[in-house]
Amino acid sequence: MNRIDVYAAVDSERDYQDRKWGTIEKHPHEVGGWILLMENALRQAKEAWSGSPNDNATLEEVRKVIGLGVACAEQHGLRPRWKHELKERMRDEQEKQA
Repeated sequence: MNRIDVYAAVDSERDYQDRKWGTIEKHPHEVGGWILLMENALRQAKEAWSGSPNDNATLEEVRKVIGLGVACAEQHGLRPRWKHELKERMRDEQEKQA
């Protein structure tokens, strides 16, 4: 499966979550609340993995975990990794020159 298909699956999960639970605007959570929800879904993924002869049920739960992480990011935002790394590299270079 390529990245575009993975993102499409996660996007479909987010749509499902919004329909089932309501939008993040109607039901916001603190970051810690999102982590607890993801932890619960991850526990369910572990249980699915330990009790299944294949990965299908486990991957269903993994999609939920990722969808919850995306919902958290939608509500609270995320910095792109490359910008963060670029700022660190620039700071390191400035410190070397000082």
